[in-house]
Amino acid sequence: MSNTPSNPTSSKNSVVPRIDSVTQIASTKWLALQTIDYTDETGASRKWDVATRTTKSSDKADAVVIVPLLRKSGSKKVETLLVTQYRPPLGRSTIEFPAGLIDTDESPENAALRELREETGYVGEKCKIVPQVSREVCMSPGLTDESVHCVLVEVDLDNPYNVGTPTPDLDDGEHVTVTRVDLKDGLKKVLDDGEGMPIMGLYLFAMGLDIGMSL
Repeated sequence: MSNTPSNPTSSKNSVVPRIDSVTQIASTKWLALQTIDYTDETGASRKWDVATRTTKSSDKADAVVIVPLLRKSGSKKVETLLVTQYRPPLGRSTIEFPAGLIDTDESPENAALRELREETGYVGEKCKIVPQVSREVCMSPGLTDESVHCVLVEVDLDNPYNVGTPTPDLDDGEHVTVTRVDLKDGLKKVLDDGEGMPIMGLYLFAMGLDIGMSL
């Protein structure tokens, strides 16, 4: 064993890969373009351009993606909710799980319940069955530092607020079509046959569900 004292500064600087600096290139109200200078695993200096939210917090995820599970007493049927909306970056409509940004000082659970109510009109369970929150996960790490929590929310169809066709509370300029889909009967087919482009996470969910039921 060596008695030579370690050099914390030298040790820290030798750790690779590492971020060396971040330079902001341009910014709008909601998004910023940054260039990251970093050192890769071989010690080579490199650059990477990244899009980030101007509202991003360093200590929590940006948003929640909600997986609603709709159930009615006396029935084994389980449904979910999908939203279709026009996405300007793609120039077409997409089909997704409900989702939205986490407000300042808001928990992922509360953000999920709020966004579910605003986007779909449905009220999720908070007390009888607590929403299940995933660890923080990345979205498109080659392009952006955006991260989200996936939140599983139970929706009781016997709740008077969820009877019939609940009315969403959409923001100005937000146009969303809500679809109820049977989870065990053709979720992937709905995505394959629909006009909207499925978001990757939803499509992987549908593929996984198919694989799970076939094992």
